[in-house]
Parts: sequence; structure tokens; C-alpha cells
Amino acid sequence: MKELLNLAQKIDNLALREKVIDFLKDLRLSSKDFKKYPKEKLKDAGSVFLIPTSNLGPVERNVLKHTIALTELCIKTADTFEKNYGLKLDRDSLIAASITHDLMKIFEYKRDKKGELEPTGVMLDHTMLAVAELYHRDFPEDVIHIVASHFGENGPTPPRSFEALVFHHLDTLVSIIEYYNEGRKKMSQEIIFITEEDLKKMGEKAEKFK
Repeated sequence: MKELLNLAQKIDNLALREKVIDFLKDLRLSSKDFKKYPKEKLKDAGSVFLIPTSNLGPVERNVLKHTIALTELCIKTADTFEKNYGLKLDRDSLIAASITHDLMKIFEYKRDKKGELEPTGVMLDHTMLAVAELYHRDFPEDVIHIVASHFGENGPTPPRSFEALVFHHLDTLVSIIEYYNEGRKKMSQEIIFITEEDLKKMGEKAEKFK
């Protein structure tokens, strides 16, 4: 939380900065019909995702780490584009959207007694929940659009600004890196080491079944 609040301080627009800080300090679903869903602690928040073309299977995402990495990348990308192309992106909107875009996953997934992730049962995904909550709290349309369109051209709300387009591709990049990095760890943990003695025993058992 401290890192997210520090990143929020980089928003120049005071009104927007305060909205983001208030959002962070009061993570909730305002609608009375959604108060029944449990709220996972942000430090423990995670989600399960996969890349269909990969054979690694589902991988767990750390929501807090993803949010911090993406926000930092948005800031550096905005600086790079302005320096090299003279393209002045709306940094404030990018930072605000990056910090808020995935935080509603705390209502989408919870930890069971073993610490494993499981769905809460909420019937709206984190993007719709975030858009609804940001709209309810009077966030600027530009910020809401970036959040709503972060799924990309194949989503229900395609990116329609430079900021939204940049954000979608940066979010995708971070997701791909996370997926293969966590998937590599997962595969290394699942490697089975077989000794010569194990092979000998397996051979003896095979002979018995002949």
C-alpha cells in the first residue's frame, strides 16, 4: 500500500491524486447488492490467468506486484515517448488508471484455509467492477476509459486514445512476462528427479508384469 500511495503522489492534478488516494484507502464496492462478497487483503490479492497458446497451464498473478510494475512502466514509457517523439501523454490519467485497474480483483478471488485462490462467486469481472466504482466516485472519463479498454481491441470497449492504447499494450507485456516467469518457476518445482536405484526398481516391477 505504501508503494501505491507513493506512486499516487506522482499525479500532478490534485483533485485526481486525492481521488486515487481515497480509492486506495477505501477499497470497497459501493453498491449494497455487492457488499455480501468478501474482500481479500491487498497484500494477499491474486488472480489466476493463462495464455491459451502456452502449455504451462494456469498461473497465479500477484495483483500488488503487477500494479506497481505496470504503473512504473507507464511513467517511464510516457517519459520516453515525450523525449523521443514529442508525444506528451496524459501521465496523470495513466498513473490513475494503472493503480486502479486491477484492484477490484480483491473481490473476485479469495484465499481458502490453505492459502489457495478460489473465486468469490461475484458475477461481474474486475474490470466491470472497477469501471462501476470509478464512475460512482466521479473519476474523469479519460481514466475510466483506460480502465474499461485495457483488455484491448477484442474487448467490449476498445482503446480510443493514445493513453488507452499504450496502457493496453504495456499491461499485456507485463502479463506475458509474469506468466512465463511464474510458469518457469512452477515447472521447475514440478520436476521429478529419478535416481538409478529408482530406475532399477521400476525395471524389476516391469519384469514382473511381463
